[in-house]
Amino acid sequence: MKEKVMILHLSKMKIISLEIKKIRIGRFFPKEDKVELDVFFNDGNDKEIFKVVDISDPEGAAESILADLRKMEKAIHKSSEVKELIVDNFLNIIIKDEDRLLKEISEFVQRTENKINEIKGKNVAEGYLDIVRELKNLKLDLTQDSQ
Repeated sequence: MKEKVMILHLSKMKIISLEIKKIRIGRFFPKEDKVELDVFFNDGNDKEIFKVVDISDPEGAAESILADLRKMEKAIHKSSEVKELIVDNFLNIIIKDEDRLLKEISEFVQRTENKINEIKGKNVAEGYLDIVRELKNLKLDLTQDSQ
């Protein structure tokens, strides 16, 4: 019985709450079917990352964004506790409304792909800049008060 108490005492659980606030279009690469997204999130502090995703797979792009955020958070918190044994630290990263986020990010990437396909299909200069402007203005606002 004492061993169990000792193990529980040595290990500690750290919970990181992650909330994605907004995603905007950065650069885009129509020939490669890729787009750079600016992802604004909060893990206790407001942060921003840039992520290039493949727009031909919207679900995969959404999953990739969340997976990269998890990896980044683990790396940040792992390096801040280098002195402690890895076995003794458990890190649980909770992404707020994860299922809803996956769906909304996937739909956003799909809308982005549709706009890029419009750009690729445009044979004349007329209206081209308008479509590019519409693409650059696409954003996904995930803050609760905007819904």
